[in-house]
Amino acid sequence: MFIKNFCIAFLIFFSVAVYADSTWIVQDIKLQGLKNFSKKETLKNIVFGIGSKISEYDVKNSIKALFQTGKFEDIKVIYSGKTIIFNVQERPLISNVIISGNNIISDSILDRYLKKLKIEKGSVFHPFIINTFIQTIKDFYHDLGKHKANIKILKVFSKDNTVRLKILINEGALTKINSIRIIGNKDVSEDKIISLFKLKDQNVWWNFLDKNTYSSKALNDDLNRLSSFYLNRGYFYFNIDDKKVKFFKDKNYVDIHINIFEGKQYKIDSVFINGNLFQYEKIIKNIININDNELYNKEKIDSILKQITILLSEYGYINATISVDPKINYDTKKIILNFNIDMKQRYFVRRIHFEGNESTQDQVLRREMNQIEGEYFNAKLVEAGKESLEKTRYFSDVQVVQNILFNNSNQVDVTYKVKEKSTGSINFGLGYGIDSGISFNTSFSQENILGSGNSLKASAIKNDNQKYTDVSINYPYFMDNHTDLNTRFFYNDLKYNFNSVSNLKKNTYGFESNLGFLINNTNRINLGFGYTHNGIINTEKEVIEHSSSIKKTSDINFLEDSLVNDFTLNYSWIYDSLKYFYFPVSGNQTYISGKNTIPGSDNSFYKITLDSEQYIPLDKKQKFIFFSHVHMGMGNSFKEEPLPFYENFYANSTNNIRGFRINTIGPKKIYHSTDVENCIGYQNNNSCESIDSIGGNSTAIANLELITPIPFINNEYSKFLRSSFFIDTGNIWDTKWNNIRNIHSLTYLKNNALDNIYASCGLSLQWFSPIGPLVFSYALPIQKNKNYQLEAFQFHFGKNW
Repeated sequence: MFIKNFCIAFLIFFSVAVYADSTWIVQDIKLQGLKNFSKKETLKNIVFGIGSKISEYDVKNSIKALFQTGKFEDIKVIYSGKTIIFNVQERPLISNVIISGNNIISDSILDRYLKKLKIEKGSVFHPFIINTFIQTIKDFYHDLGKHKANIKILKVFSKDNTVRLKILINEGALTKINSIRIIGNKDVSEDKIISLFKLKDQNVWWNFLDKNTYSSKALNDDLNRLSSFYLNRGYFYFNIDDKKVKFFKDKNYVDIHINIFEGKQYKIDSVFINGNLFQYEKIIKNIININDNELYNKEKIDSILKQITILLSEYGYINATISVDPKINYDTKKIILNFNIDMKQRYFVRRIHFEGNESTQDQVLRREMNQIEGEYFNAKLVEAGKESLEKTRYFSDVQVVQNILFNNSNQVDVTYKVKEKSTGSINFGLGYGIDSGISFNTSFSQENILGSGNSLKASAIKNDNQKYTDVSINYPYFMDNHTDLNTRFFYNDLKYNFNSVSNLKKNTYGFESNLGFLINNTNRINLGFGYTHNGIINTEKEVIEHSSSIKKTSDINFLEDSLVNDFTLNYSWIYDSLKYFYFPVSGNQTYISGKNTIPGSDNSFYKITLDSEQYIPLDKKQKFIFFSHVHMGMGNSFKEEPLPFYENFYANSTNNIRGFRINTIGPKKIYHSTDVENCIGYQNNNSCESIDSIGGNSTAIANLELITPIPFINNEYSKFLRSSFFIDTGNIWDTKWNNIRNIHSLTYLKNNALDNIYASCGLSLQWFSPIGPLVFSYALPIQKNKNYQLEAFQFHFGKNW
């Protein structure tokens, strides 16, 4: 025992002595070889300082830290007594970068990529990053079919340890496809197989989308398409054995040879479902809609697996494993499919967290949640919460992260990571109009007051013809999670100038208040009450006729002086399944609204409006979208008098036939006057027809669009910028006025029937700019009446149809 203790003590003493000999106190640290980097910044990467007690381990860590900065090519350490000298060899700094020879790729795109790789003036030169740049650009040109593209980088080193880079790009010519040959096909013809390819060995004149330019990426896409074609038609053992691409040295051509093995077609013998599925077995059986003797279809089976995974994730089984085990009978060419489903354990949501909401209150986000804490995890409800947060328009980005708690085997935390965006704006405007003079306007908007989720909007306009003020307040959760309150106060003092013939003044003020009730995630109804005071003063009395394209009357005392108070009952129904608020890619939004006066009102009328828009994606990536929009309205008096003119429908910026000037479509005013020389509109004998429309009590406008991506624009900008081709058609009518012309003329009726519809076609550009959505359009008329006002180029602010 004594000997054992003695040995232990001796080893401890020896270890301490050795450690004492391998450590020392640093008296000085010197740096040699520095040219472009400061001594102060370099010393920050050394893990010890003067007076520190160090060992070789500390020196090695310092060398490692210096290398990690990426600034040094080589580092040597020299010991001079208790002074440590770091002799470094710096990497050169880039003094300049010059690019030449690029035509397809713009300088700005190359500059952004170079900056991303830190190949820019003042950065440290790294040869391996240069090689990464060269390979990436080569791959880009290869995807375009330019396989002989060559990129060289000339490096000119200077004595001050800097390097000047000159990037020389030789884009080369396009590599064309000389021929495509399929080898091994028996059941499917070569022509049929090649018809599946986007790559072609020659173009036909009627299909300019076919490509006869070779691209390795496009070829791989075609081969994947070929595999899917066979595997979805029963060819269980189909395989692409080989692909050969032969490049010609002297010519920019390639020959493509593809060797395939078709195999035989297999059918489904039977389907078995294995696993303890509890009460979900019946639902899963309905999902697996595969019939006996049906051809094997890989795409259909993959879709079934995805549907089962989604189903189980909606009931808390987020880690379920689902696989298909096929049993092959080579003699009968039949397959038995075994769907093996292991649901594993059910997960419950412990906590829902929010990150990134610096100003928006936690309760504002939490009330948008469909998933409830303590309930089982439901992927559908979690995703619905994400969509609800996006619809608030408080956030530019919303991400969902689920974190399984390993200490609690069946619990998961859900975190919504949000990125807030500006929800408030103050705008001032100054304009000038011939009839209105200098116009001042201002507006204030805050969609998320103090993070409460409530919104306040106010606007005001002042010019020679108008004084306008509007204030609206919205409480999205007024009484509970399913009820919101919208209240609006307005004042408008407006003077109409009807082509210098009649002056009309209208003083309006009032309010509207509506309660909205959320039925479900897509349906909402609104009920409310409104009061409007209208004071009408006509300073010049003229005999006015009312004109639409085929309807006309005279001697009507239109626009008389009046002072009216109207109380209205307002109601609406909204169905909204749009994916994304701005620039939707799919879904439908239908809005039906109406109002009618109630007893105690001076007027007696009703108005009903239908507005519906539908987005249908035409491809899987949702780049091409068919869009249709219908706007219809009808209003009438409960008595014999016409609808008040200020309740008429008008062609405004969002419900117009593009290509025609706003407020010129629909019924016009005709004034009898002997002074027709001062007529600003259209003269007809002793009458003058106005340019602007006074609107009508009915409208029907339809818009059809093909939304397309903008060429040469990166996909990441598609959420902010896109274009479309459109056709617009429709008109505004007044059904209260009778036609007193001679209707026995067939020619007259035929011409006016055509004149009664406006139509145009054109191109539109939509941009979700920092100041809000901007829509630009250029349109040409297809159908118009004899008195029209064209305006080919138009733009407006606000949400597109």
